[in-house]
Amino acid sequence: MTRLSQLPETELQKIVALPYKAGLWISHADDVEGEADDLSEMKALERGIPELASLHKNSLLVNDVASAIMERKEQWTEWEEECFYIVKQAPEVIDFIANEFGVDEAKQYRAFTMELGKLVAQAHGEFSAFDEFKEEKESFFSSMINKIVGGISELSKDDAGHPANMSPAENSALSQLSKALSVKE
Repeated sequence: MTRLSQLPETELQKIVALPYKAGLWISHADDVEGEADDLSEMKALERGIPELASLHKNSLLVNDVASAIMERKEQWTEWEEECFYIVKQAPEVIDFIANEFGVDEAKQYRAFTMELGKLVAQAHGEFSAFDEFKEEKESFFSSMINKIVGGISELSKDDAGHPANMSPAENSALSQLSKALSVKE
């Protein structure tokens, strides 16, 4: 376990909430009429948190943050109201993480947050088909996670190469998030 639980509550709250808020912010970036896209994106966000964290086995911080996000579901509504300030909040959070936990943990946290945002951005187009394959959900979801993570690692430094099934608004939001989460070496 990291020193996450030893942090002051205000800092802890910022670190835990940011990845979830990032997913919400990406979801709101391209708000299509109707609720089908919102439901798909929220399903992807909730399921993606532990799935993506499991890919960061070497990061105690990411795994502790993911667990804390899931333990704080009662705060998700509050976080949704605050998600529009993510670009202003992210630099402070990532700098704090780098100073408190080290640059490597900050990079892992950044990658986790970006992967989560990308998963949400791709959710509606991908997960509408996902809902039709109930018996294959786990394997399909796992393959989506692998696709997302593979795409993140292949992005250019400024994340200009987002996949085609994302809207321009989602691409823009992901690029803004990427810049806001820059880790200083």
